[in-house]
Amino acid sequence: MRFIKKLDSLSVLAVIFTALPLTVLLGLSVAAVFYVYQQVAEQLALSRNEEIARISADRLSENLAGFVRVLTTIARLDIVRSDDPAQQKNALVQARDLLLDFDGGVIVLNRDGICTVTEPYRPDLLGQDFSNRPYFQVTRQMKMVTFSDIMQEEGSGEDIIVVAVPILSRDGEFRGILSGRFYVQFQRIGEEIRKLYGDEVGEAYLIDRNGRVIYHPNYAFLGADFSQRLSVSRLLSGDRQGAVLVEGEDGIWRVVGYATVGVTGWGLVVQEPWAEVVAPAVRSLQPIVVALVIGIGVLVTLLLMGVQRVVGPITRMAAYARLVAAGDYTVHVPANPIRELRDMADAFNEMVEQIARYQAGLRQYVAAITKSQEEERRRIARDLHDDTIQALIAIGQRLELARDLIYESPDDAVEQLRDLRKMVTRTIESVRAFSRDLRPTALEDLGLVPALQYLVNNLIQKDGTDASLDVEGSPEGLPPDLEVTVYRIVQEALTNVRRHAQASQVQVRAQFLPHLVIITVRDNGIGFEIPDDITELAHQGNYGLVGLRERAQLFGGQLIITSQPGAGTEVQVLLPRQLPPPPTPPERMTVARSTPQR
Repeated sequence: MRFIKKLDSLSVLAVIFTALPLTVLLGLSVAAVFYVYQQVAEQLALSRNEEIARISADRLSENLAGFVRVLTTIARLDIVRSDDPAQQKNALVQARDLLLDFDGGVIVLNRDGICTVTEPYRPDLLGQDFSNRPYFQVTRQMKMVTFSDIMQEEGSGEDIIVVAVPILSRDGEFRGILSGRFYVQFQRIGEEIRKLYGDEVGEAYLIDRNGRVIYHPNYAFLGADFSQRLSVSRLLSGDRQGAVLVEGEDGIWRVVGYATVGVTGWGLVVQEPWAEVVAPAVRSLQPIVVALVIGIGVLVTLLLMGVQRVVGPITRMAAYARLVAAGDYTVHVPANPIRELRDMADAFNEMVEQIARYQAGLRQYVAAITKSQEEERRRIARDLHDDTIQALIAIGQRLELARDLIYESPDDAVEQLRDLRKMVTRTIESVRAFSRDLRPTALEDLGLVPALQYLVNNLIQKDGTDASLDVEGSPEGLPPDLEVTVYRIVQEALTNVRRHAQASQVQVRAQFLPHLVIITVRDNGIGFEIPDDITELAHQGNYGLVGLRERAQLFGGQLIITSQPGAGTEVQVLLPRQLPPPPTPPERMTVARSTPQR
């Protein structure tokens, strides 16, 4: 009865009609905020891990393609195609430094699948019959590079991975296989994956096309069958990439991203505990909830404004997250006055920028090349208009004048024709000079070796640099396009030395071997720290090394850079002497990080 009597009191009515609705509204608002926040966090986490998996798979694919390139270059050598085990062994010994990455060694199988050569020497493998191996049968039938799944090595029983490159004659006849081998236990293939997570929170692992583990940070899982896991089963069923939220056997929910490693058909899986992924978001949300609870004793307007200030940015961020999920990596979340939301926006923007940074470097390089081409086209058009076209118009007018005078005044007509001949001669000289501008005149007039000497002499005369040229072999028989490429590579390398190296000594070495052209430019300049990705130099406006890599890859070659700050720089380009087949998608450049030999 006493409580009923108090129902009509102002304090109780204020609590019933003000505090209680505000409390319910606050509860609903907090629940809505948590729901939206959770949805945004989940979507961002799934999108983030999917992109990490995709980019990491692409990078791993590029790294593995570098192994293929080394084997393919060797397999195209005539001495390897010869079916002579002694010559094939000699070729592998000469290329030993390029084959160090294959910790299981390199073997040659003849057309019947019999092992005839091993490097290093493996008597237990010589004479073995590998013709029943799936990778041999696929490579022989398809005449293309094949990556095997995990299998046991003959004799030792160790788990290995094999990269098989066909050895083909010049007319395309199958001669055998050059096979590079990796021991699974040594984890050589997993070096790129190991860089993804430096802590113990997340992990990444690699599986073959049967769902067996090729690489895992926990050695106990090597060779294990993960085909029953949701992410792995989706990869095996044909999904190229994706992300899922799954509960593990230990009861922990994890955000799992997966993607196919294109060049091999294997799968890469990255995963992080859900609690660790959303922990920063939960911590940033707590002060907001506390502020909303305290606001129940404040004016209703301030409470609603506070809720709107929180819900509005989160809703907009959910829209940004949907754009990122749709593939738009140019999204940028604007700054927010609330610290927690600002931190979340900064983290979101940093994630998107990391995804787009690699593509941005390549776009800048392409833009610079396009601009240079457009300027050259404008110069050509201007020269044609101001010189050649005007001369041709004048010649046409003189022809008409000579035609009119041929009957009325033959002597004047003859004089006009003499002037006309002089004008034609000058025009021809102008066109010839214009033509020489479109191709290196030193190369055109003197030949490749004198043209290279001309570049070295030019460096000596203009900059006073102590430069020298050492030539081994003869460039005779090189295709014209390859001659121009060698000239441009040396020209660009010396330009980089002049602009950036601050060197006092430069050594240029050109080796024209029977099957390979090797260009080496070494200086004693200031050197530099080589970035993980050479396209990062494009952000600094340094396009020279990027251009060298593109020129080398266009002809099936390889660029190797060796440099350290204060220790000089060595740029080496390896080009097959024969022109390569039509270009394939670009592969990752090999970068050495040791101090160059002096």
